Amino acid sequence: MTAVAPTVIVTGGTSGIGRAISEVLVERGYAVLATGRGVAQGEELAAVLGPRLAFVSVDHADPKAADIVVAAYKALDPAVFGRLVGLVNNVGRRHNDLIGEHDATRLAETLALNVTATILMTQAVVPLFDAAGGGSIVSVSSRLAVAGMAGVSGYAASKGAINSFSTAAAIELAPKNIRVNVVSPGMTKTPLIEAWLSDQPDPVVAEQEQAGRVPLARLCSEQDVAAAVAYLISDGAQYVTGIVLPVDGGYTAA
Repeated sequence: MTAVAPTVIVTGGTSGIGRAISEVLVERGYAVLATGRGVAQGEELAAVLGPRLAFVSVDHADPKAADIVVAAYKALDPAVFGRLVGLVNNVGRRHNDLIGEHDATRLAETLALNVTATILMTQAVVPLFDAAGGGSIVSVSSRLAVAGMAGVSGYAASKGAINSFSTAAAIELAPKNIRVNVVSPGMTKTPLIEAWLSDQPDPVVAEQEQAGRVPLARLCSEQDVAAAVAYLISDGAQYVTGIVLPVDGGYTAA
């Protein structure tokens, strides 16, 4: 029989970094409500992780997505899914455009998914946390919010907005015992990055070149990010709020 477990909502929790976060949280004793657009991915993950993983199909570009997720949380089996203790804002989209190529529609889509969805999900869970005596919110940003690179200015702006929002939210929500933090990964070996590497003339050399720019001399793994998120969600970080935690092998420090 599955025992009641504290619950964490993970947006974009069925693939890439989000899937790794869902997996690590379940391994560490949490129940997870993962969101995603792909029903097949969600069902497959639930089959792998068992009864402490629930899935809700939702497009976070929809302004009503946060309400859909909260309704799904309230409908979960209380014999398995305990009180909400965490929210991981992971859903987002990559936006690669030079400044001269920016398009208003693509920019709006990026900001809606990367920024507005984060703010609306945070807003939606605050009453649930407040009623239960607190909780932890962790949003996934990027090193590109602080490390300049050509061709990603729109994406970088959206991730910088997540950092700024989270810092302000940490102060505003501290009296409610709600902690708000950010994890900022470096280049991470997600399927997207692995596909990019495979398209290079020599994938091995390309990865070595990227890793050579990192003091710890390797690319970030999805599990590296997931472990940092799990720490910030946990009671072990109960005195940590308002930080942007680089998970980049020392890249931004250098």
